[in-house]
Amino acid sequence: MQKLYSDSRLLDASSRASYGLTEEIMMENAACALEQYINSYSKTSVPVKNVVILCGDGNNGADGYALSRRLRFNYVVTVIQCAEPSSQLCRIQADRAEKCGVMISDINHNNFQTLNEAHIIIDCIFGSGFHGEMEENIQTLINDINTMDCYKIACDVPSGIDSNGCGGETAFSADLTVTMGSLKLCLYSDHAKDFCGRIVCANLGVSRRLYENSSSKVTPAAFLLEESDMNLPHRTKQCVNKGTFGHAVFAAGEKPGAAVIAASAALRFGAGLVSVITDDKINVPPELLISNSIPQKYSSICFGMGLGIKTQRSASWFDLALSNPEIPCIADADVFYDERILELLETRAKNTVLTPHPKEFASLLKLCGLGDYQVRETACGRPSLMEDFCRKYPGCVLLVKGANEMTGTFDGKEFKLFVNPYGMPCLAKAGSGDVLSGMTAALLAQKYSPLEAALTASLAHSFASRKIECDYSMTPDDLIKAAGSL
Repeated sequence: MQKLYSDSRLLDASSRASYGLTEEIMMENAACALEQYINSYSKTSVPVKNVVILCGDGNNGADGYALSRRLRFNYVVTVIQCAEPSSQLCRIQADRAEKCGVMISDINHNNFQTLNEAHIIIDCIFGSGFHGEMEENIQTLINDINTMDCYKIACDVPSGIDSNGCGGETAFSADLTVTMGSLKLCLYSDHAKDFCGRIVCANLGVSRRLYENSSSKVTPAAFLLEESDMNLPHRTKQCVNKGTFGHAVFAAGEKPGAAVIAASAALRFGAGLVSVITDDKINVPPELLISNSIPQKYSSICFGMGLGIKTQRSASWFDLALSNPEIPCIADADVFYDERILELLETRAKNTVLTPHPKEFASLLKLCGLGDYQVRETACGRPSLMEDFCRKYPGCVLLVKGANEMTGTFDGKEFKLFVNPYGMPCLAKAGSGDVLSGMTAALLAQKYSPLEAALTASLAHSFASRKIECDYSMTPDDLIKAAGSL
């Protein structure tokens, strides 16, 4: 996994102090990195002739002016000045670019032909410094560029994405984001996923490891998961039986199909036995057990999906989880609208995994007395809201679903947040979340820790989605089968 930071300015300052660097040296390395990606694209894709760089008035704009100077004569370079340079370095770099003969055009001039002929457009307007509202002329420029058929690169952070990974409807839609020094948490919000494209990290004069270790006072805000962090439940011993791999039980309620989907996912993902518990007559695949009572021995509990809210049946499942705190439990969906979730968290948080989507997370926060939020607010403030929740309920593992799933937990000393960026849009289907719950329950039954179960299930769920060929046709069964072939 890789480290994510909420603010890299302190790392910039500590790197300068620790390694004798200057802002200009770091800026030159930033421009060099952008230049390398432009040259690489020109060699491996279409030949590049015309390059347009959008420059703001701060140090992100200064990176753009420095880049224009480096590209001069190798390409036809035009800078579109989106604001008069205001920072000292931006003024210096703009002056140098002008002395090198770089064409500089004002944003208010008619730049349509220049932009329309561009092979690459580089966004150096705001970077990580964006906040508030974007000026109308810049919005218009970015909206026009987003419709153009050319390669687009964002310097550090696409303009229009703020430090929380949110912003308005307008943001630069990059094919590639070259972020400087360290990876930034704001690039991995749900909102940012549609604007960042591929994300790479550029060195600023020292290796990334030295940069990140330049100060012991700057700690990561989160960790970016990688495929290597996925610990699939492969079987290494020969003398085993179905009981070796646990017995997962699932609550079927008002919408029993959700529980059947989750149970099927659990069996596919390694659980030795899987039971669907219901008082109703329902059809289940023959490989699943079905019963109207809890088995004598079971290894994990999964309830909430399609169960119903505040029913007698849901109350009995809360009772089961509360009376068996040693059995790992995954709670989902309808439980996040029931006040008894507070009792569950106060009694057995340490052995519990919660998997809400943003609307359910908003309801959970309200029930827990942590605030009354709209769904958009939970999405934009997800890292801090997750930390608030996890600190209130130490030991609980909270997995909030979304375009980039986030998993958090507080062990009593330190809050840790993990980001999974690999999910595909085919997952926007009814039943996908049930599959995730079932996979998590399967790993809990196989004696994974709650955190390890949540992280591995989240990653496997996402990498399974990458095996789906058609982005709109996926069914839960397709996803379950894909998860079984990782």
